[in-house]
Amino acid sequence: MDHSTITKLTESAFPEPLYGNVTWQTLLSRPDTLTDSMCAGLATCPPEGFLALHQHAQAEIYYILSGTGSVEIDGKRHAVSGGSILWIPGDAVHGVFCGPGETLHWLYVFPEARFEDIIYRFQEPIKSKL
Repeated sequence: MDHSTITKLTESAFPEPLYGNVTWQTLLSRPDTLTDSMCAGLATCPPEGFLALHQHAQAEIYYILSGTGSVEIDGKRHAVSGGSILWIPGDAVHGVFCGPGETLHWLYVFPEARFEDIIYRFQEPIKSKL
């Protein structure tokens, strides 16, 4: 068991704005924590923001903490708000979208010890609008 107290989180973003303006903060990930089979973090999508359609081999869970927006999974849009939970199958094409006045905060979880082992494969053309 690993018991940690988080005192400071580093905010991360994709280096290429074409992939979206979502930011995230990693909570669990090797080598910073002792987890051996999962990683997790907090993500934020700002008003009129997006996380471009992408896929990765690992399944993923989103638990919406607050706000409103939509999540697209394999071509189907889901309106989400605080309390929504989504399971995203491995290799499913998915993305996150917020309209004017919408901000979305969510917890994400991957079945992988290190967040760095998640390989994001973005779809072309990049889809950024609702």
